[in-house]
Amino acid sequence: MRRSVSSAVTPRLFRSAAFAMLCVIWGSTWLAIRIGLQGAPPFLAATLRFLLASITLAVLAIVFRSKWPANRTEWALVVFVGLVLFTADYGLIYWGENNGVESGLSAILFATLPLQTALVANAVLPGERLTVQKLAGIGLGFGGILLIFRGQIGTAGFDKAFPMVAIVLSATCAAFATVAIKRWGHATDPVTFNAAAMAVGTASLAVVSLGARESWHVPSWPEGIGAILFLALAGSVVTFVTWQWLLKTAEATSLSFVALITPITAVLLGAGVGNEKFDAVDLAGSAIVLAGIYVSISRRVAGLSRALVGHTAPATDPVDPPGRQG
Repeated sequence: MRRSVSSAVTPRLFRSAAFAMLCVIWGSTWLAIRIGLQGAPPFLAATLRFLLASITLAVLAIVFRSKWPANRTEWALVVFVGLVLFTADYGLIYWGENNGVESGLSAILFATLPLQTALVANAVLPGERLTVQKLAGIGLGFGGILLIFRGQIGTAGFDKAFPMVAIVLSATCAAFATVAIKRWGHATDPVTFNAAAMAVGTASLAVVSLGARESWHVPSWPEGIGAILFLALAGSVVTFVTWQWLLKTAEATSLSFVALITPITAVLLGAGVGNEKFDAVDLAGSAIVLAGIYVSISRRVAGLSRALVGHTAPATDPVDPPGRQG
């Protein structure tokens, strides 16, 4: 009995640690993107990021003899993710931040990802129903984000409208890519899949950069080079391989909750590194975000919600977060 409990707990703890790592790394990428944009135009900066990431992943794939996509469906998924996630999603994020959307406001807008993922998953994934429990948890979590970034709400002028819409649309792209990988990419290897998809994204972003007539100059100052290296290696290689590995066992909506936690990480980093303010209201907002996630994934809350809406028959188990699978 002890052995079975231990064998179940260890994978759960490992997946929880991986999920926490995603929150920490992706929470720091908002600031890194801003730093990188000081030395390169937006589409070129994104191109350099995924060029380095795809080369690194390709080398790893060769060293470890990883399996490449093997059929037409998997290669079609590679192209789809390369265009939708690594081109459109990140192109919109870089363009939005480059056109005046502050990192905090970007975090608020991108925090619509869980809701958008839940809506897409409900239509595409048979096992992911859009329930009252999920909606309540997502709404509560988003309310916590609004509380944390209360000072930035309403400060953006009309001139920021299009860049703000771009950030929301970037979350839409991420939602479709996440659900597509969950639906059709279960058998793919995270290393080779992302190497190929990022290569597609690199080529597409380069074309967009040329079309936008950006000046092709590589950042020469240490901070800019460091930002692009960090975004390529930690913010892309490590995170997307981990993210796709978690997606094999976690529900798409569960994994999308990283978008609610990364803003908290960004605020904490700002307080620790940039001497930004983090007060009791921010702490309360963070607690509300975590409460929203708990509401969405808790089996106890699921049972209560079924009782409230009058369901007496057993229902499918609610979402398990990455750390509670297995």
